[in-house]
Amino acid sequence: MSHSDAYKYEEVATTIRPDDADAEDNAEDNDDGRVRRRKRARPMSDSHDMANSFSTARPITCLAVGICVGLVISLGLLLGADDEQRNVASVSASLHPPITSHSSSRDGFEDDVDVDVERYCRNRPRKECPPISKFVKGYKVRGNIEWLLDFAVVGSAKAGTSFLLRYLGNSSETLMPKYEVCKMSKNRPDELVKLYYNASLVAGKYHRDSSSATPVNSIADDADLSPTKMINGLKCPKSLGTEFAVSNFEKYFPNLKYIVTMRHPVKWFQSFYNYRVYGNGKLPPPRELIGSCVADSPYICSKRCAVKTHTQNVCTDRAKFHHQLSRFGKTPMNSKEENDLLVHDMDIVPSNGTVFLMDIAQLFPSEKASRHLARDLSNYLGLRQQLPSLKDVPPDSSRYTDPERTKYFINICDDEHRYLREVLVGIGTDAYTWIRDYFLGSRDVVVSSREDFLELISKWQYDPCADGDYNNKL
Repeated sequence: MSHSDAYKYEEVATTIRPDDADAEDNAEDNDDGRVRRRKRARPMSDSHDMANSFSTARPITCLAVGICVGLVISLGLLLGADDEQRNVASVSASLHPPITSHSSSRDGFEDDVDVDVERYCRNRPRKECPPISKFVKGYKVRGNIEWLLDFAVVGSAKAGTSFLLRYLGNSSETLMPKYEVCKMSKNRPDELVKLYYNASLVAGKYHRDSSSATPVNSIADDADLSPTKMINGLKCPKSLGTEFAVSNFEKYFPNLKYIVTMRHPVKWFQSFYNYRVYGNGKLPPPRELIGSCVADSPYICSKRCAVKTHTQNVCTDRAKFHHQLSRFGKTPMNSKEENDLLVHDMDIVPSNGTVFLMDIAQLFPSEKASRHLARDLSNYLGLRQQLPSLKDVPPDSSRYTDPERTKYFINICDDEHRYLREVLVGIGTDAYTWIRDYFLGSRDVVVSSREDFLELISKWQYDPCADGDYNNKL
């Protein structure tokens, strides 16, 4: 793979959407990130008031009820509805459960709603679906929102996630914003619900009456909302390294399908360092970025990182892909050999979700490890139509073109970075060993062309600069 080829699949510094509070390290986000405990909503007093009104007007009410019952009985006798009609009505009621008249809410849904929206809203007008207020109140998410998100591209930065966003987002069966959505990393699942709920209904995900509906948020501005859309996805490369994302995904989307991309740690570090320099200005020398990204924390920064940390989330610990993957709890972790590879203090959140694991090189059509990727990704996501061949997908044409912003770039193969490379190769060796011996043993982990994939990541054990052919290696 040539140096120029790698650029085709990397995320090159791009202009941040002015309304995008989720772009990684965007300083516009001002949420305090505090954890708020979920409380059960208190019932409204409508039913109590209704009971009082019945008690004060009992004679009139009883007379009215008697007349209504008589009319209903008479109408039934006149119509003579047969058994078949009644069976059809029964089936319809089971498919579309009625809104209960005893609800404490005026719009017909209980305040502590746990409506099966996927079942209820299918083939119904959008106006009959529960309002967003039934799922979000302030910062609190209530009810079942699992149906809102099907898959997530969660790592790693500078490992092809932007290419995957374009590749998967162009499918007629997916709904994805064209920018990063890192609400879960910032501990704001309520904002994710608001972002996806109306767009999902508008896109025809659960009903066909979408022509007159108008979205209230920005997914609809950036996505092809055709009626054939079937699954919702997002991209957030930093998710696995932040404190809250993994636990939030498991809590609200326990059966989520994760797509995790990785890269040789040495190549990753240079690419990410230069990306940050180009976008945000000068960084500390690379030798000062050996270790953690945030002092006294095993996690990376989740918001306002350009302001709050001098590393801007560039550090060697972030190349420990095996530590991040271990948080899914897919391996035994009951042997000294495995635990010696996983010395970290991040939370382990056993997940019911599945993981599609890949190396960035599998996005290059020239690599033999990529030959079945389109098919395997399509099958993993459950798409009815196979994704296009990688060779038919135009690469990103973005380049680092501003010389003033490239003057602080590094070439990691320079001799001054020798120790840095030794650290990163050691990380790569541990990551390769753990993935090969433990992670791939889980039935929840999927790779395309397993043997070719293993051959690719086995190269993490070696310094790509060793033969001096810098341009062909990076």
